[in-house]
Amino acid sequence: MRALLLCCTVTGLLLGVPKKVWLQAPPSPVLSLDDAVALAMKDNRQVKSSELDVARAHETQSVVKTQNFPQLSLYFLGGESLRSIDFTIPQGIFGTYPGTGPIPRQTSKISTPPSFNEFIVGQAAQPISQLWKIHLASLDSRITADLAREALRQQRQDTAYTVRDLYHQIAQTQTQVESAEANLKYLLDLQQETDRNLAEQTALKSDSLVVKAKVSQQRLMLLTLHDTLASQKEAMNRNLGRDLSTEFSVEAEPALTDTEIDLQAARQEALKQRPEIRQARLQTKKATVQVRRQRAEYLPDFSANFTYFSVPNVSFLPQNVMSAGFLLQWQPLDWGQKHHKIEALKDSVKQASLTEADAEQRVVLDVNTKFRKLAEARASLDTSAVAQEAEREKLRVVTNRYSQKAALLSEVLQEDAAVAQADANFQKALADFWSAKASFEHALGRD
Repeated sequence: MRALLLCCTVTGLLLGVPKKVWLQAPPSPVLSLDDAVALAMKDNRQVKSSELDVARAHETQSVVKTQNFPQLSLYFLGGESLRSIDFTIPQGIFGTYPGTGPIPRQTSKISTPPSFNEFIVGQAAQPISQLWKIHLASLDSRITADLAREALRQQRQDTAYTVRDLYHQIAQTQTQVESAEANLKYLLDLQQETDRNLAEQTALKSDSLVVKAKVSQQRLMLLTLHDTLASQKEAMNRNLGRDLSTEFSVEAEPALTDTEIDLQAARQEALKQRPEIRQARLQTKKATVQVRRQRAEYLPDFSANFTYFSVPNVSFLPQNVMSAGFLLQWQPLDWGQKHHKIEALKDSVKQASLTEADAEQRVVLDVNTKFRKLAEARASLDTSAVAQEAEREKLRVVTNRYSQKAALLSEVLQEDAAVAQADANFQKALADFWSAKASFEHALGRD
């Protein structure tokens, strides 16, 4: 009986609570812009891929450095001989001496029966003249690693720009959803007012139908905005490297501040920070090193050498042979091959220099364009804000007049449409401003 009474009490309490309260989903965690960028820098898959490129370039650089040390090699051949190994020593092959006679006195045969035999050759070579070539190769690999780091910087900047731009889009859509919900509430109140007027026979049936149509359109717009917001959040989760269904909300757009931007300082910052310019400079340096490496091919390869040779289990042959000396390899005549390669690489250096100069101009042009776009977006935003405030005030006035039966419903709906258009214009101007701001910061090369 007690359990039954408790169940009934709980059920009564739940039924007494409004449905919207106990079915309402918990609020989504708020994701700040700084946290979003930090998560993207940590978990974005494209950033991680670029980091692996940097790690691979460092390993390649370490591989080149190992060539400075002695190169050790061992050759071992083992197998069963298919026939005996025979040696014939002719009589007197080592000379004939008075009192001794020929050595050997008679022709001799030495035979090694078929068995498992080994052939061992060990060698250690220390590069000497090649050290200069190895130094140039190490310098080239270092530049390659620098290029990989610049590619990583560019990927991080592009990712940060994408996250910021998408964050502002989500914030704009959230604001549009709130505005659409407020407008829907206003239309529902207007519908109730119209229905009362219709019951009092102070409004037409068509007026009620017009308001209901407006409510239906507003609900459709709200549904579309919710779908757009869901798609934008999924795109954000992908850029953050987490599950697409992770729920979150973003902060409202930060307040605008009147900050003066020096265009000349912006150009200098972009020329210093943009990875495209750094990559172009590194490519020029890399092409120059390639020319130096090709010129080094004229030098002979000279190295200190130690060799060990052994053929165990074979009669007559020495068991251990060791030698120390040097090894020289050189191609004195190549019919102009190296010369033509050098000339071709010199053209690559010229091309890289032209690309570097063009990259600097493209960066300056990009900064100038984004600077002007940002100024235009700020002016458009200020204009839209004033127009929005004016239309809202006009709607407030005409709504009061309608409630006092001093204005027609058509005037209210017309002004409501004007407010909706002003809100849309303001939201578009706000989105354009934050997009222009993000593009300008990206043009400066900021993470």
